[in-house]
Amino acid sequence: MDKVLQNGKCVGTGQHDLFFSERAQDLAAAQAICHSCQVRIDCLQLALKDGLDWGVWGGVIFWDGRVFHRKRGRGRPARGDGKLPVEANRAELLELTKSA
Repeated sequence: MDKVLQNGKCVGTGQHDLFFSERAQDLAAAQAICHSCQVRIDCLQLALKDGLDWGVWGGVIFWDGRVFHRKRGRGRPARGDGKLPVEANRAELLELTKSA
């Protein structure tokens, strides 16, 4: 893995499973860790460039090769969540990371 990412907040936390979980709650917890990470953009850029298929990278969820802002759990969405975007555009995210 890229040397820059060795300084990520996820490294050495013992919470590796959160970043590769199938549970929406775990993925949200991983995103919260990413939120204040100093290498978040570098991490996301690496995941987009390498075409990673799985996990939380730079606060974005990669699931089966698709990119998501958030992962919905089973059942009806929580009130107010219906208007929030779920899927992200990979090309737009890559462009954002280049200009960051």
